[in-house]
Amino acid sequence: MKYFFLLLLTTALSSAFAQNIPYGNNPAAGKYLNVGDTRLYYEVYGTGSPLLLLHGDTFGYIDEFENYIPLLSQHYKVIAVAMRGHGKSGIGTKQYSYQLFAQDALKVLANEGESRASVLGFSAGAITAYYLAAYHPKKITKVVAMGGLLDRSGYKPSALKELKTLSGANCEKMLPELVKSRKALMPEPTRYNDLINKLRNSWLQPVYIDKRAASGIKCSVLIVGGDSDEYISLDEFLKAHRTIPHARLAIIPGCGHVGLLENKPFFETFIIPFLLKEK
Repeated sequence: MKYFFLLLLTTALSSAFAQNIPYGNNPAAGKYLNVGDTRLYYEVYGTGSPLLLLHGDTFGYIDEFENYIPLLSQHYKVIAVAMRGHGKSGIGTKQYSYQLFAQDALKVLANEGESRASVLGFSAGAITAYYLAAYHPKKITKVVAMGGLLDRSGYKPSALKELKTLSGANCEKMLPELVKSRKALMPEPTRYNDLINKLRNSWLQPVYIDKRAASGIKCSVLIVGGDSDEYISLDEFLKAHRTIPHARLAIIPGCGHVGLLENKPFFETFIIPFLLKEK
């Protein structure tokens, strides 16, 4: 009970501080890393054990975690990576895949002088977190995967149809102001449509994480999904839970895809304690 009240107090203070920090465009915390074909941008907050923070793709960016970075940075060295093509990270020339995104995250981790980290990822960031745990087990100590899936078959038919035809112009029509703000940060805003086309390659891979590799994940994993996710079927979260040994599953009633990021009580009550627990 004492911890619960302390958590409420620190969260209230964190929310107040978060309003004054331009997450995703913060010169005081921002760094760049040359990865060969482009430069990646990331921000670092706090001290302690490293925690990789991986955002969702398309409309996602570091600032989607703005309500949680202040709290997380009280316990961890938070390394918030901007996925290539998002915000201040360059698009690059390589073919996009979750393997590439995982390699990018590991390069950032190494650049910070860290050999191992916990990972918290949302959507594409959650898939990348699964990939890291499955194929780089010595690098990952714990995973929280929010709204992620193991392969393309987990998408609802309507969502998969949308992903196959999505373009930069479609995105700008859907959320014009958000896209405008994202493009304002991009090193190459004229390549926005190119970004969406490159992302499509990652979305349409038949398998993101091989079932055998996923079943070999050894670290602690918390799978978080919403039962009203517009893109991912409930069965996909159940499948991931059955596949990954000793994984824990949390399904939030009445919650959509982006809603996973907006549920602060759940984050504070379940995700933070899971991350802080020793095993």
